[in-house]
Amino acid sequence: MKTLGILTLMLSLATASLSATGEAALHEHWKRPVDTGNTVSGPYPDSCARCHQGQYEDWKGSLHSKSVGPGLVGQLDIDIDPQTAISCYYCHAPVVAQSEVITKDDASGGKTYLPNGFFDEKLKSSGVSCAVCHLRQGRVFGPPSPNQADFKNGVKADHAYVQEGFFEKAEFCAACHQLDEGFELNGKLLVNTYNEWKDSWYGKNNVVCQTCHMPGRRHLFRGIHDIEMVKSGVSFEVERPAGQARASAKLRITNSGTGHYFPTYVTPLVVVKGFLTDAKRNVLKGTMKEALIGRKATLDLSKELFDTRIAPFKSFEFDYTVKRAPKARRLVFEVWVFPDEFYNRFFENALKDNDPTMKKQKLKEAFKNTSGSGYLLFKREIPL
Repeated sequence: MKTLGILTLMLSLATASLSATGEAALHEHWKRPVDTGNTVSGPYPDSCARCHQGQYEDWKGSLHSKSVGPGLVGQLDIDIDPQTAISCYYCHAPVVAQSEVITKDDASGGKTYLPNGFFDEKLKSSGVSCAVCHLRQGRVFGPPSPNQADFKNGVKADHAYVQEGFFEKAEFCAACHQLDEGFELNGKLLVNTYNEWKDSWYGKNNVVCQTCHMPGRRHLFRGIHDIEMVKSGVSFEVERPAGQARASAKLRITNSGTGHYFPTYVTPLVVVKGFLTDAKRNVLKGTMKEALIGRKATLDLSKELFDTRIAPFKSFEFDYTVKRAPKARRLVFEVWVFPDEFYNRFFENALKDNDPTMKKQKLKEAFKNTSGSGYLLFKREIPL
């Protein structure tokens, strides 16, 4: 089975629903493919950096700048399967000039794919860059300026600037982080972050995505790959019952500061471990116990194996009890985060396939990247 193509298609054949915002301007802003129009300096991030160096440096270190990375490129072949490629570009590279082909409706009601004369490889490789959010038909759009004295007749610096309040609303992010007509697994949308936020305390109190992911309007877009970001969103409590006959304790993990499920997507996995160590901190055989937090699915997305994600302000409890070994000196809790666990399994499996459409060198690079993205989030040693 061509699992890679199935994954790409299921994850990406979706249309973001923005009708709930009630804002025609926002809906118009996110029509895909995005028409940036012609500009004097070009729609490239390094062009914007000449005046917006801080925003550029923040963006450059974010996953938005890597949305057209080896994992995506390695599994797409625009000549063999343009439909899948374009469906992925919908969020990963939504600007008109980022696609090698354009679509045209044919007489039979289907679509014909034609070469795109405006295709720009440099712009495509920039992923979700400045132009994707800010450039429309040659004009620069953005949030209202905190200093209106910067403006004169709607012009700021050397380009036209249109101020729009929707840049500061969660619905702006929903364009790619809520796929209402996307693939469902076990009756639940695969990409449902906006609705998770909307149904939470954060949504009801208008604590928007930008509050955490763009603090001070910085273009950081930090998420589960960033350990400090994750530490700010979850808290840990350890309870130790009285009595020493058995090694026993409880670790409670609370989603105390994340405005959606922790984690929100099917890709990450959080591994909770409990074990005993001796005086030299060696793990004692037979004492290791684990629990998993996440939404795990089979590689072809045909089955949800479990969903133990933590909703906002809810908790996950890990009870650890084993017979106390004579050499035991400490009970240890560890919490590991693997942001790309699904992708890592996926790329490893794809590299074993003999599908000629797959770019194996790119997939090897992606596999290497995802293999090294895990980190230790929490550790507590309890003397016995």
